[in-house]
Amino acid sequence: MTGAPLTLLAATLVFAACLALAVVLVLTKVGRQTRRRRRAALVAPLRSHLIAVSAGEDEGPARSALAAADGPSRLAVTGAIADLLGKVRGLPAEHLVEVLDRHGALEAAMADLRHSSPVRRAQAAQLLGVSRVPDAVDALVAALQDKAGEVRSSAAYALGLIGDPRAAAPLLAAVGAPGAGLPAGLAADALLGMGVGISGALGDALSDPDPRTRTVAAHVCGTGSFTRALPCLRERLALDPDLTVRETCAQALGSIGRADDVEVLARHTEALQPLPLRRVCAGALGQLGEDAAVSTLAALLRDPDPRLAEIAATSLVRLGPCGRAALDAAGDERPVQSALTVASLQGVLR
Repeated sequence: MTGAPLTLLAATLVFAACLALAVVLVLTKVGRQTRRRRRAALVAPLRSHLIAVSAGEDEGPARSALAAADGPSRLAVTGAIADLLGKVRGLPAEHLVEVLDRHGALEAAMADLRHSSPVRRAQAAQLLGVSRVPDAVDALVAALQDKAGEVRSSAAYALGLIGDPRAAAPLLAAVGAPGAGLPAGLAADALLGMGVGISGALGDALSDPDPRTRTVAAHVCGTGSFTRALPCLRERLALDPDLTVRETCAQALGSIGRADDVEVLARHTEALQPLPLRRVCAGALGQLGEDAAVSTLAALLRDPDPRLAEIAATSLVRLGPCGRAALDAAGDERPVQSALTVASLQGVLR
């Protein structure tokens, strides 16, 4: 078969595949809407009790009514409570979790972490997380090694909500796990939910063999103001073999560094350093906010790389009067004018 018949057959097959996909999408959407409506109908008789508990206006009767739900209604109430726990805090959240516990939902979720379906495992991890079940930490840490990415991500999310610092080290290790790593942003968000107790784990992770783990640790140090890591951040900036790690350490020093870090960052704006690192360090000097950085940044206004010169000019704007004086002395250089225009539009200059 050649020519027009073959082309027609190919077009027919493509059309059939597209039609089948469209049918699947429509059926999936209809199925979701049907399940949503059915759950809403099952919850409707108990909605006033849900509202009372989540608003903190229940002294016991509403919880008892919710706990007494059985059959399909119980499953529907469990789902509704799981949705509410993402929005409710304090004593009302504790009361909602109490209802889940009386339903046996939390015990079932612990068992479902070993279910054959990755969807069930992920849902179980999420429920344990929004319920902030401290006894689930060890099981969720184990789930960080799950073969399914959605389960690993759900476990990390749950650990961040529970906030137990014991999970920090395994969470950081999971970022660099071969072939099954966690997304860096998700891991960082989870770690930031664990408080100051993760300082030691972050310090250890800055020396981890995997650069992804080192990068996440450096980012969390800067974002979460973990100043105990400053010596290690300086060392990683100078010696780390991975450029992304060095850049992230520079950003962290810009956020939480001390006056002494002006010299550290300035050293890495020199021409022998990689250009991306020079740019990051120039920005970090402005973020650091020390007047001692003015001379270094002023010299960069004449750098052959226009982007680096522009970043230096922007950093000088951030340094206030001293930086502005250096910009005025530089005259009508294009990077200077660009930085001043942007600052004016942003309302930085008055």
